[in-house]
Amino acid sequence: MRYHIVDAFKDGRFGGNPAAVVVGPDLPGDELLQATAYRIGVPTTAFLTPDGDGQYRVRWFTPYAEVNLCGHATIAGARHLFAQPADADRPRLRFVSAHGVITAERSGDLIALTLPRPALTAAEPPPEVVEALGTPAVACAVSPDDVVIEVASAEAVAAVRPDFPALARLPFRGHIVTAPGTGGDDFVSRTFFPSLGLDEDEVCVTAHAKLAPYWAGRLGRSRFSALQMSPRGGRLEVQDAPDHVRVLGTAVPRAGDHELPLERLGSR
Repeated sequence: MRYHIVDAFKDGRFGGNPAAVVVGPDLPGDELLQATAYRIGVPTTAFLTPDGDGQYRVRWFTPYAEVNLCGHATIAGARHLFAQPADADRPRLRFVSAHGVITAERSGDLIALTLPRPALTAAEPPPEVVEALGTPAVACAVSPDDVVIEVASAEAVAAVRPDFPALARLPFRGHIVTAPGTGGDDFVSRTFFPSLGLDEDEVCVTAHAKLAPYWAGRLGRSRFSALQMSPRGGRLEVQDAPDHVRVLGTAVPRAGDHELPLERLGSR
């Protein structure tokens, strides 16, 4: 099975978030998809199959679980496809999943994703989340799957040392820690998904789909430069709108492609 590695949100300072891209004539069964993602071993693998002109069906797998949406792997998939003859002249692509449709388009040297604007509700910081993160909370908001915890400063974001087993037991898919930015960044963040087998995500698009409306409410505007302060780090541009969020970033393919022997996929 052939796959390609693309680093999303990479630039001269930050390593970005790696994703694998697998394109085939169909989508295999769950067991093979999961085993393939496990063997590849990057944070997320996007499995794509053509579904009409400029449209692909997609599923996303971490090494340990399927996820309902992965933005950085979609950006990686779009960058790979835009370099192929069949899609080289298209301005945009559509990715169809069981949870909705994502549009990816060229924006200069960047790839822009348009995602649904999630529902976000202000809430008291859950004490068990604050305890597991080990840092005081300034404010909090919740979506149907994730929790956003604002802390006092970028330094406080960098200093978070979560209790990952405790976070994994809580009723949230992800835990997003954020604060006002410094040095030209409007806000900063880190994101934790231990329930999906991913303690810390390097750069998370779906988290920024929540952070855009969160900071729009806090700062009174709709366009932001954001920095994710993970070990590899990555910078994004984010735009909030009434019914969608637009996330823009780089995507840098690694040289060459890779082969994974099918006979190795039966065991982990």
